[in-house]
Amino acid sequence: MEDMARTEYPAMLANLQPGQAAHVFTERVKRINRVNTEVAEWLQERRRVEEQYVQSLRKLAQFKVPNGQTELSVFQAPWNRIVDSVEAIAHSHHLLGERIEKDLEHPLRNFHNRTDAQNINTMASNLTAMARDLEEAQDRSDRLSRKGGRANTQKVDAASSRLEAASQQWEAQAPFIFESLQALDESRVNNLRDLLTQYQTHESDQAQRTQDHAVQTLALMLEIDTEREIHSFVNKATAGKTRLPAAPTRTSTRQSSISGTVSSAPAPPSTAGSVSIHPPSIQAPPDDDVSEHNSVPIEAKPGWFN
Repeated sequence: MEDMARTEYPAMLANLQPGQAAHVFTERVKRINRVNTEVAEWLQERRRVEEQYVQSLRKLAQFKVPNGQTELSVFQAPWNRIVDSVEAIAHSHHLLGERIEKDLEHPLRNFHNRTDAQNINTMASNLTAMARDLEEAQDRSDRLSRKGGRANTQKVDAASSRLEAASQQWEAQAPFIFESLQALDESRVNNLRDLLTQYQTHESDQAQRTQDHAVQTLALMLEIDTEREIHSFVNKATAGKTRLPAAPTRTSTRQSSISGTVSSAPAPPSTAGSVSIHPPSIQAPPDDDVSEHNSVPIEAKPGWFN
């Protein structure tokens, strides 16, 4: 809009009395300065939050846990990355705080020192003075008009001349002053928009740096091998130690016991070179030895009674 005529603010003059117009103008100038200052104050507090966070992170980086005596094994590399990333993240947040102060806070605080901002304050004073002169001239002319023919002709002419001059000055300068205010306001809005956009860019950049550290650490975490940890512990626990003989099992112990018992029994005498001894023959008992009361009946054979 720099190459185009700014008509929106000057058009308000058609709806405002000179005193009202001067008041609106002055309040708008105050608001321009107030908004910039309040946003700058908020950014200052935001920066202080970053500074406190940086201090806490750096304190955490010095907190050595686990201690040097702790065996981390497969967790050693990921844990080192976690600890190292704390300092890197602290530096990233420190950088964010510096950029908030330099790129955002200072420009907002110095906006009122710009030439166009200084000029608008002078214009506000001039506009207020012109509005006061015009209203006073109008009031003087109205009072003389109410007197009618009783009013002094010279005073009436002087009042009319003063009113005309004040009106011409107002009509000539007030639109230009309001146009200048619109130009400054547009510049202020664009400046604040650009600065807050830059603020979000700085926030995004910082978040991306933190994300990059997290991704790198996560990659190491995913490489942790449980089997490797188990085997590593076994190897360390048994390194340099001779394998112990196998302990006897229950079955082998029983077999050994039986073998010992058999070997301890006396062996039968040898029969080599001696007369063979036949076992005695078993003769049937005589008939009278068989009792009639014997529980085993004697089976009759054919021919016994023939």
